[in-house]
Amino acid sequence: MTSVADRLRDLETIVGPANLLTATEAVSQYRVDGQQPLGVVLPATAEQVAAVLALASQTGLSVLPRGAGRHMHLGAVPGPIGLVVSLARLSRIVDFDYENLTITAQAGTTLAAVQQAAAERGQMLSLDPPGGDEATIGGIAATNLAGPLRMRYGAPRDLVIGVRAALSDGTLIKAGGKTVKNVAGYELTKLLVGSFGTLAAITEVTVRLAPVPEATAMLAAALPLDRIRAIARELVASRLEIASLTACDALSLRRARLSPMLRASPEGWWLLIGLVGDRSAVDRQERDLQGVIGGCLRLDADDATRAWRGLREAAYPSVESETIARVSLPISETVALMEAIARWEGWWALGRIEQGIVHAGAPPGESVEKVMGKLRELRGLAESTGGILVLEAASPEAKRGFPVWGDSPNLDLMRKLKESYDPAGTLGCGRYLVGL
Repeated sequence: MTSVADRLRDLETIVGPANLLTATEAVSQYRVDGQQPLGVVLPATAEQVAAVLALASQTGLSVLPRGAGRHMHLGAVPGPIGLVVSLARLSRIVDFDYENLTITAQAGTTLAAVQQAAAERGQMLSLDPPGGDEATIGGIAATNLAGPLRMRYGAPRDLVIGVRAALSDGTLIKAGGKTVKNVAGYELTKLLVGSFGTLAAITEVTVRLAPVPEATAMLAAALPLDRIRAIARELVASRLEIASLTACDALSLRRARLSPMLRASPEGWWLLIGLVGDRSAVDRQERDLQGVIGGCLRLDADDATRAWRGLREAAYPSVESETIARVSLPISETVALMEAIARWEGWWALGRIEQGIVHAGAPPGESVEKVMGKLRELRGLAESTGGILVLEAASPEAKRGFPVWGDSPNLDLMRKLKESYDPAGTLGCGRYLVGL
């Protein structure tokens, strides 16, 4: 039987000795929930990624694909990790078709690099996932993460129109195309986006861009929750073209670093409404909203940019092993859930009302037993309204004691897909669901 050392040495022939890390100190930087891989491979091309996966599959090494590592806190505690395949060296923009508002980039390209290239033509990638501009385009696609802009522009699954990926047997596949009208393989693209690297390693992504809006603003008003509920109901049902609708308690506002700007009180709730568009449209929307709300503060320019970024990052873990849950539920139930969380001492809540999403977090230093008790209660509240709870971040101990993803009604179908695309079970290391 081939030893682990022999299998790792074989990888050197694919990526070169400098791009295979096996020393304990170097490999420890790639731990996931305390699980340390045997080695880390840094391929430079899609072909090298495919060759690495084929060798890993043939020799029984499990593989965890990785971008910049900004979202490795997501998912269950992995099983034994054979290899982390870092896609950081695949960082080139392959094609920029600005006339058709599309850009194709290798998976390791950062969001910042894509935005910089798009901005040169007055365009932008309208994705703002938690984790900031250091996140890679491949990681964003693999996790399907979105932020406050989702209401206006959609999530990665809506904006990714093509992917190139490597299957675990070494086959390179391509789905979709670089133009919006090309829908060949589109369903396969949707399947891979959000699959957390369990079906294939995404090596290249084509996304749809949007023109940079002429004006961006954020309206903010301190209101009681009952008033926020009534306003949110009216705005969601209206024809007003708002870009985001977020409710924050004082703790989540502090996480967004907006407390000094808004002079938030310790017990206060805030409703923040994002506006984008041409200047006249934003001004008109503000007038309409002022009529609905009865007075609010307008943030423009740098203040508006800080507010957008702050609301995006408030849902991202600020320290290791922090507990953050994401609840998806009917839009009409978001404020009621936030009201329930507000009764828990030290917990914070941030609601993206227009998306039907509430992020909630435990106070620092809370015992694992207390945290899991509240999480069970929160999951019960979510499921009673037809919603679901995903534990986005937590200590490994908490993750082992609380099902991160909950019960999936499509588990059998997901297993069949896994067996079809990754029959050897090489990818994912059980980070998604058991066996997936």
